[in-house]
Amino acid sequence: MRVSGSLQSRPARATISPSPLVRGAAASALVLALGGIDDPEPPPPAVVPPAAAARGAAGAAALCGPRTVPEGAACVPLPAPGTPLPEGGAAALSDPAGARLAGARPAGAGTRSQAHEHIPRRPERPASAAAYTFPIGAQDAPPGFLLVEDAPAGAGALPAAGSVAAIGAARPEPPSWIGGIDIAATRGERVAALRLEGQEGKAEVVFVGELSGVTVATAHDVREARDVDRIRRYLLLHSHLDRPGPGVVAGARLDAGDVVGYAGETGSPGLVRLRLEARQIREGARLFELDPKRITDAAVTVPCDLRNVLPLRQGASL
Repeated sequence: MRVSGSLQSRPARATISPSPLVRGAAASALVLALGGIDDPEPPPPAVVPPAAAARGAAGAAALCGPRTVPEGAACVPLPAPGTPLPEGGAAALSDPAGARLAGARPAGAGTRSQAHEHIPRRPERPASAAAYTFPIGAQDAPPGFLLVEDAPAGAGALPAAGSVAAIGAARPEPPSWIGGIDIAATRGERVAALRLEGQEGKAEVVFVGELSGVTVATAHDVREARDVDRIRRYLLLHSHLDRPGPGVVAGARLDAGDVVGYAGETGSPGLVRLRLEARQIREGARLFELDPKRITDAAVTVPCDLRNVLPLRQGASL
């Protein structure tokens, strides 16, 4: 087909030049993009969720650090793996802040003391020993109490291991209620089982053997007046016995007045006495699944002022 040269050429497409504002914005974007190649934007900070609050006994919040376990409002430290426990078990390693009072517990030999947890006397409980019943002594009067110290060595000789002596005469009040008390006794004197204040059912023997001399430990289920919907378990440790009572073996059940054992001086030669100690069993602790000698470890039981659990003497009142 022939095209005439007289036909007019098609008009050229118009060229659109960007405005100065557009050119400036494009240049700025290019500069920012090139600058980011050598200086990358730092990543956003990692979001760390807050630590969950550990829940202790009765739902009380306790924030505990590594190698500690919550117990109510307190955090109980755990010993390092393989660490040998000092005398008195893990109780000598713990000193948590919280509702419990930390104090020095006179050891069996008096002069050796250690800091550890201790549940103090509740304010509504009588302060005087005269208000309470004890495993030995007359029914109408409290026994005498001893201040016990290491026995002095004789001239040119060392004292026998564990030997102790009473400082002064027996007194009407214990020198201290922290960590247990020492009750004056005669060799072979009958030591009777107690029914603790608010106790339900019979006491159960959970340990018989060498602990602080010959020791019998009994477990008691107690419904406390301040919290009637809750049952707590307590241990009573009867130590330095001459021997256990007849039929007193682990698993035996004892009524109030049954013979726990007979007073002696085992584990502390030179002084006949009864060492009596109360300990609250931690929630979840299963005594029969443990080495029996661990019943005094801080992770298992906590020392408790005896006045919180001893039965009131007839005629005494809160």
